Amino acid sequence: MDFPSQADLQRVARDEIMAKNARLRRDAIERDGTDANAIVAALAGVGDEVVLHLARVCAGQFLDSARGQDLRRLVFDRYGISAKSASPSFGSISFSSSTASVAAFNIPSGTRVQTNDGRQFITTTDVVYPSGSVGPVVVAARSAQAGSSQQASAGAITAIVSTLIGAPPTIAVTNPLATSGADDGEDEDSLRSRAKAFWSTARRGTLAAIKEAALAVPGVKTAAAFEGLDELGRPAMRVQLVVTDAFTEALVTSDAIPAYEAQSQVFGDAVFAALSDVRAAGVFVTVTVAQVILQSVQLALSFDTEADVDVSALRARAATVQYVNNLPPGEALDPAGIIENLRLVPGLVVTGSEVVSPAGPVIPSSLQALRTTLKMVSTVSTNPNRALQSTLNADLVLT
Repeated sequence: MDFPSQADLQRVARDEIMAKNARLRRDAIERDGTDANAIVAALAGVGDEVVLHLARVCAGQFLDSARGQDLRRLVFDRYGISAKSASPSFGSISFSSSTASVAAFNIPSGTRVQTNDGRQFITTTDVVYPSGSVGPVVVAARSAQAGSSQQASAGAITAIVSTLIGAPPTIAVTNPLATSGADDGEDEDSLRSRAKAFWSTARRGTLAAIKEAALAVPGVKTAAAFEGLDELGRPAMRVQLVVTDAFTEALVTSDAIPAYEAQSQVFGDAVFAALSDVRAAGVFVTVTVAQVILQSVQLALSFDTEADVDVSALRARAATVQYVNNLPPGEALDPAGIIENLRLVPGLVVTGSEVVSPAGPVIPSSLQALRTTLKMVSTVSTNPNRALQSTLNADLVLT
């Protein structure tokens, strides 16, 4: 929508005045400094402020044009979605001492520790330090403040701020692994994108809905959901959710923090807890923190004389999906592993050359997870008189 500019409004006022008073010359209105020129300019200025307000109100009614508070209000009123706030970092810290403790003492929830530069972390569980122990005793913790600046590298936490009653004088603290999950507040592009996906994910329990619910968790940058399958490619009442935070992709090509994937599971637990109102009843969702790499697989299969080639091929595809999707982050896809799973499929004659693609091992980085879907696994028959007639879906209905 085009709104009139101040110059447009000034021309409208000039023409209106001239239409009401035929003796008034145009030059008297347009010449700077005349009373008529000042009156017209003032009217146009007031009108321009009204138009500006109207333009802002109109812009605030649409997702693509709304900005700032108008966008947040629109998204909440229309979709019930709130902008994600800044998130703290999560991790675990360990307490130890160079001399054994004389008696057991408590490390209560809320104990504060900090890094050399003053960033504080708070324990989130109560833990007992055993009598006669030198540690380490590991405690879950989160940063006291939120934001991407609260991420702590391994070994950054070095000081105990709170008083631990009964602790030996040599008690010390550190974080053996880097923290994860810290992020700044959600930007407008991300909020707008989530709002646009609202109606397509409004039915909870779907893969898309689980993905969007994960994206709504502060700290989550990307999410991908994969359905667990049984031996016939049917849904097996479990879902794999793979998420990243602001630091995962930056560390994919780095070996500086090799244990980040294990440590970030504290962040993954927070994502899992947020899915209780979204996942379908009876469906378990496993959460892994990693960058997803989609991998296609091509199989050339041989069948025995008694086999239903279409069902056996479907079983082979499902077995391949199970193998690939069960690979933990950083673990290579080995064609030999696929072949070992194919040996368990009834009706197949396995020779060891079934995997056409990939031709060799696919090796991800330590923070990448290889995943695939049933549609990404294709099969052909090597038996000239046993051609595959169709692709079967989970209900054994021809598609």
